[in-house]
Amino acid sequence: MSPLKEEHLESILRRLDFLRTEVQDIAKFRTMTQREYVSDRDRRRSLERLVENVINAATDVAKIVLAARDLPIPESYRQSVEQLGVIGVLEPTLAGTVAEFTRLRNVLAHQYLDIRWQSLRNFIREAPPAMEEFLAAMEQFVSHARRELGASPGTQTGDTKPC
Repeated sequence: MSPLKEEHLESILRRLDFLRTEVQDIAKFRTMTQREYVSDRDRRRSLERLVENVINAATDVAKIVLAARDLPIPESYRQSVEQLGVIGVLEPTLAGTVAEFTRLRNVLAHQYLDIRWQSLRNFIREAPPAMEEFLAAMEQFVSHARRELGASPGTQTGDTKPC
């Protein structure tokens, strides 16, 4: 597999910065009730958009890694994230956990509020620790890739411009 270029690593880091902020914001919804979810359209939309942002950022990272290594990009978000486990970028269990979150995109688009609420409730509980582990693994991946390039550590997560 070909090594990633610095521009790929920078692109990954920008998305990881964005993802970290989004994951931290999940805490704002820990106390949300189903009643509030159903009745408060603004909070409901905020939560749903947050979930979509988390899923999209994780998937973007996966696609950047796959494309940069000249690997085929799978058709689904789920498969893109799972591939990170297959190629050894993530532990397969973590890749499977994060990939499972991608199913929420379809749930948000096609399910009734009560079904969406249960899926979102689970996401609020389960996503923060899994995504923190994803962030740490991807930051370690970038650090290792930079060493392979012989690049100086230079830019760390938090020092990059937004995407």
